[in-house]
Amino acid sequence: MKTYPIMLVLTGCQTVVVGGGAVAVRKVRSLIDAGAKVRIVTKDLAADADIGEAEVIRSGYEPQLLAGAKLVFACTDDAALNARIATDAREIGAIVNCVDQPEDCDFFVPATVCDGDVVVAIGTGGASPALAGQLKRRVAEALPDRIGLFAAELLRLRERVKAAVDDVDRRSEILRELSSPASYDAFCREGEKALAEALEKLIS
Repeated sequence: MKTYPIMLVLTGCQTVVVGGGAVAVRKVRSLIDAGAKVRIVTKDLAADADIGEAEVIRSGYEPQLLAGAKLVFACTDDAALNARIATDAREIGAIVNCVDQPEDCDFFVPATVCDGDVVVAIGTGGASPALAGQLKRRVAEALPDRIGLFAAELLRLRERVKAAVDDVDRRSEILRELSSPASYDAFCREGEKALAEALEKLIS
């Protein structure tokens, strides 16, 4: 199945999760971590479920409960109900993910490995979440130490480069140099000072 990889900014975006099992709760937590507004619709949410500040609607599914949603997750154990949720979601312009029903999905949620703002996503087009999980473990082992901190420092220095260098090509060249393996190694040895010194040499 052909897909287009994308990382969405969900801050303040209304999302709806229908279902109250372990999969639904994981979706809720990850959506809240991404800054989304989350409404979970279920009769069966466990009392100790960790759902943060999600809005909880303790009822059966009704189409009007999708109001305002941009993303919808159908996480019930009823395939026919999930398909109906998908149809209703599309009618209001939302895109939908149906757990274990790739044919009813508009998007898939990849397995991810994160270190700060560095995110590596692994997808299989809905074919095998288990395979994605295995690949995730391999990627996690291969991800360089402190890469998230390195990326955060590069973001800070990028603003300095933009302010100090007008030429776009030269600016890109400097940013490539700062993000090189040699710069990463220097950062791991000496911290922020190494990148700051490298930048001064590059823009002087």
